[in-house]
Amino acid sequence: MGRNGEGKSTLIKAIMGEIEVGGTCELGHNVRAGYFAQNPASLLAPELTVFQTVDEVAKGEIRSQIKHILGAFMFSGEAIDKKGKFLSGGERTRLAMVRLLLEPVNLLILDEPTNHLDMRSKDVLKEALLDFEGTLILVSHDRDFLQGLARKVFEFKVQRVIEHSETIDAFLERSRLQRITELNLSK
Repeated sequence: MGRNGEGKSTLIKAIMGEIEVGGTCELGHNVRAGYFAQNPASLLAPELTVFQTVDEVAKGEIRSQIKHILGAFMFSGEAIDKKGKFLSGGERTRLAMVRLLLEPVNLLILDEPTNHLDMRSKDVLKEALLDFEGTLILVSHDRDFLQGLARKVFEFKVQRVIEHSETIDAFLERSRLQRITELNLSK
Protein backbone atom coordinates (compact mmCIF):
# COMPACT_ATOMS: atom_id res chain seq x y z
CA MET A 1 0.00 0.00 0.00
CA GLY A 2 1.13 3.51 -0.63
CA ARG A 3 0.67 6.55 -2.79
CA ASN A 4 2.14 6.84 -6.26
CA GLY A 5 5.85 7.57 -6.10
CA GLU A 6 6.40 6.02 -2.66
CA GLY A 7 8.61 3.21 -4.05
CA LYS A 8 6.42 0.14 -4.57
CA SER A 9 7.46 -0.47 -8.18
CA THR A 10 11.02 0.57 -7.37
CA LEU A 11 11.22 -2.16 -4.73
CA ILE A 12 10.05 -4.74 -7.26
CA LYS A 13 12.61 -3.53 -9.81
CA ALA A 14 15.31 -3.86 -7.13
CA ILE A 15 14.20 -7.43 -6.33
CA MET A 16 14.31 -8.30 -10.03
CA GLY A 17 17.76 -6.74 -10.46
CA GLU A 18 16.50 -4.12 -12.91
CA ILE A 19 17.99 -1.22 -10.97
CA GLU A 20 21.11 -0.71 -8.88
CA VAL A 21 20.65 -0.70 -5.12
CA GLY A 22 22.85 0.40 -2.25
CA GLY A 23 23.34 -2.87 -0.41
CA THR A 24 22.37 -6.40 -1.31
CA CYS A 25 19.13 -7.71 -2.75
CA GLU A 26 19.15 -11.39 -3.70
CA LEU A 27 16.58 -14.09 -4.35
CA GLY A 28 16.88 -17.34 -2.40
CA HIS A 29 18.72 -20.42 -3.65
CA ASN A 30 15.86 -22.28 -5.37
CA VAL A 31 13.69 -19.28 -6.22
CA ARG A 32 12.50 -19.08 -9.82
CA ALA A 33 10.78 -15.74 -10.29
CA GLY A 34 8.20 -14.73 -12.84
CA TYR A 35 7.75 -10.99 -13.30
CA PHE A 36 4.73 -9.13 -14.62
CA ALA A 37 5.69 -5.49 -15.16
CA GLN A 38 3.17 -2.68 -15.58
CA ASN A 39 3.27 -3.08 -19.37
CA PRO A 40 4.20 -6.75 -19.99
CA ALA A 41 2.04 -6.89 -23.08
CA SER A 42 4.67 -4.88 -24.95
CA LEU A 43 6.95 -7.95 -24.66
CA LEU A 44 4.61 -10.15 -26.71
CA ALA A 45 5.67 -10.97 -30.27
CA PRO A 46 3.29 -9.10 -32.62
CA GLU A 47 3.44 -11.74 -35.36
CA LEU A 48 2.71 -14.77 -33.15
CA THR A 49 -0.87 -15.91 -32.63
CA VAL A 50 -2.37 -16.27 -29.17
CA PHE A 51 -1.93 -20.05 -29.38
CA GLN A 52 1.69 -19.79 -30.59
CA THR A 53 2.55 -17.36 -27.80
CA VAL A 54 1.40 -19.83 -25.16
CA ASP A 55 2.69 -22.91 -26.96
CA GLU A 56 6.14 -21.33 -26.95
CA VAL A 57 6.39 -21.58 -23.13
CA ALA A 58 4.20 -24.60 -22.33
CA LYS A 59 6.17 -27.70 -21.35
CA GLY A 60 5.23 -31.33 -20.75
CA GLU A 61 1.67 -32.49 -20.13
CA ILE A 62 0.32 -28.96 -19.91
CA ARG A 63 0.70 -28.63 -23.70
CA SER A 64 -2.35 -30.85 -24.18
CA GLN A 65 -4.39 -28.36 -22.15
CA ILE A 66 -3.41 -25.13 -23.92
CA LYS A 67 -6.82 -24.59 -25.53
CA HIS A 68 -8.56 -25.22 -22.21
CA ILE A 69 -6.25 -22.78 -20.40
CA LEU A 70 -6.74 -20.16 -23.09
CA GLY A 71 -10.50 -20.68 -22.80
CA ALA A 72 -10.32 -20.05 -19.06
CA PHE A 73 -8.69 -16.70 -19.88
CA MET A 74 -11.43 -15.94 -22.41
CA PHE A 75 -9.57 -16.90 -25.60
CA SER A 76 -11.63 -19.36 -27.60
CA GLY A 77 -12.64 -20.11 -31.18
CA GLU A 78 -11.03 -17.77 -33.68
CA ALA A 79 -9.47 -15.67 -30.90
CA ILE A 80 -6.66 -18.21 -30.43
CA ASP A 81 -5.55 -17.57 -34.03
CA LYS A 82 -5.45 -13.79 -33.61
CA LYS A 83 -1.97 -12.26 -33.93
CA GLY A 84 -0.53 -10.29 -31.04
CA LYS A 85 -0.49 -7.01 -32.96
CA PHE A 86 -4.30 -7.15 -33.29
CA LEU A 87 -5.07 -7.76 -29.60
CA SER A 88 -6.66 -5.12 -27.37
CA GLY A 89 -4.84 -3.95 -24.24
CA GLY A 90 -6.92 -6.27 -22.05
CA GLU A 91 -6.32 -9.23 -24.35
CA ARG A 92 -2.58 -8.55 -24.33
CA THR A 93 -2.55 -8.36 -20.54
CA ARG A 94 -4.50 -11.64 -20.22
CA LEU A 95 -2.19 -13.35 -22.72
CA ALA A 96 0.93 -12.12 -20.94
CA MET A 97 -0.49 -13.47 -17.67
CA VAL A 98 -1.28 -16.90 -19.19
CA ARG A 99 2.25 -17.06 -20.52
CA LEU A 100 3.70 -16.14 -17.13
CA LEU A 101 1.53 -18.66 -15.25
CA LEU A 102 2.76 -21.47 -17.51
CA GLU A 103 6.41 -20.79 -16.74
CA PRO A 104 7.98 -23.00 -14.04
CA VAL A 105 8.19 -20.37 -11.30
CA ASN A 106 7.68 -20.46 -7.55
CA LEU A 107 7.65 -16.68 -7.04
CA LEU A 108 5.27 -14.41 -8.95
CA ILE A 109 5.92 -10.69 -8.81
CA LEU A 110 3.04 -8.73 -10.30
CA ASP A 111 3.09 -4.96 -10.72
CA GLU A 112 -0.42 -3.62 -11.42
CA PRO A 113 -1.67 -6.79 -13.16
CA THR A 114 -5.27 -5.59 -13.40
CA ASN A 115 -4.52 -2.59 -15.61
CA HIS A 116 -6.56 -2.94 -18.85
CA LEU A 117 -8.66 -5.80 -17.45
CA ASP A 118 -12.45 -5.86 -17.22
CA MET A 119 -14.28 -7.37 -14.23
CA ARG A 120 -14.55 -10.86 -15.72
CA SER A 121 -10.84 -10.90 -16.62
CA LYS A 122 -9.95 -9.80 -13.09
CA ASP A 123 -12.01 -12.67 -11.67
CA VAL A 124 -10.27 -15.19 -13.95
CA LEU A 125 -6.86 -13.84 -12.96
CA LYS A 126 -7.73 -13.87 -9.28
CA GLU A 127 -8.84 -17.52 -9.46
CA ALA A 128 -5.57 -18.45 -11.18
CA LEU A 129 -3.56 -16.64 -8.50
CA LEU A 130 -5.51 -18.33 -5.71
CA ASP A 131 -4.49 -21.67 -7.27
CA PHE A 132 -0.82 -20.64 -7.51
CA GLU A 133 1.21 -22.65 -4.99
CA GLY A 134 4.23 -20.36 -4.73
CA THR A 135 4.85 -16.95 -3.22
CA LEU A 136 3.05 -13.94 -4.64
CA ILE A 137 4.25 -10.34 -4.41
CA LEU A 138 1.52 -8.07 -5.70
CA VAL A 139 1.41 -4.31 -6.26
CA SER A 140 -2.08 -3.10 -7.03
CA HIS A 141 -4.34 -0.11 -6.47
CA ASP A 142 -7.33 -2.41 -7.01
CA ARG A 143 -8.48 -3.12 -3.45
CA ASP A 144 -11.32 -5.41 -4.54
CA PHE A 145 -8.83 -7.54 -6.46
CA LEU A 146 -6.54 -7.79 -3.43
CA GLN A 147 -9.32 -9.11 -1.17
CA GLY A 148 -8.62 -12.77 -0.41
CA LEU A 149 -5.14 -12.65 -1.99
CA ALA A 150 -3.08 -10.60 0.46
CA ARG A 151 -2.12 -12.12 3.82
CA LYS A 152 0.56 -9.54 4.55
CA VAL A 153 0.62 -5.83 3.70
CA PHE A 154 3.68 -3.65 3.26
CA GLU A 155 2.82 0.01 3.74
CA PHE A 156 5.01 2.54 1.93
CA LYS A 157 4.77 5.80 3.84
CA VAL A 158 7.12 8.79 4.18
CA GLN A 159 10.21 6.95 2.90
CA ARG A 160 9.58 3.97 5.18
CA VAL A 161 8.20 0.50 4.64
CA ILE A 162 6.06 -0.90 7.44
CA GLU A 163 5.15 -4.60 7.49
CA HIS A 164 1.66 -5.59 8.64
CA SER A 165 0.87 -9.29 9.15
CA GLU A 166 -2.81 -9.05 8.28
CA THR A 167 -5.14 -9.25 5.31
CA ILE A 168 -5.81 -6.21 3.16
CA ASP A 169 -9.32 -5.97 4.63
CA ALA A 170 -8.03 -5.95 8.21
CA PHE A 171 -5.35 -3.41 7.31
CA LEU A 172 -7.85 -1.07 5.62
CA GLU A 173 -10.35 -1.34 8.49
CA ARG A 174 -7.66 -0.65 11.10
CA SER A 175 -6.37 2.30 9.04
CA ARG A 176 -9.91 3.70 8.71
CA LEU A 177 -10.53 3.42 12.46
CA GLN A 178 -7.16 5.04 13.16
CA ARG A 179 -8.01 8.02 10.89
CA ILE A 180 -11.41 8.43 12.60
CA THR A 181 -9.73 8.40 16.02
CA GLU A 182 -7.16 10.98 14.86
CA LEU A 183 -9.94 13.23 13.51
CA ASN A 184 -11.86 13.01 16.82
CA LEU A 185 -8.71 13.81 18.82
CA SER A 186 -7.98 16.89 16.71
CA LYS A 187 -11.40 18.44 17.43
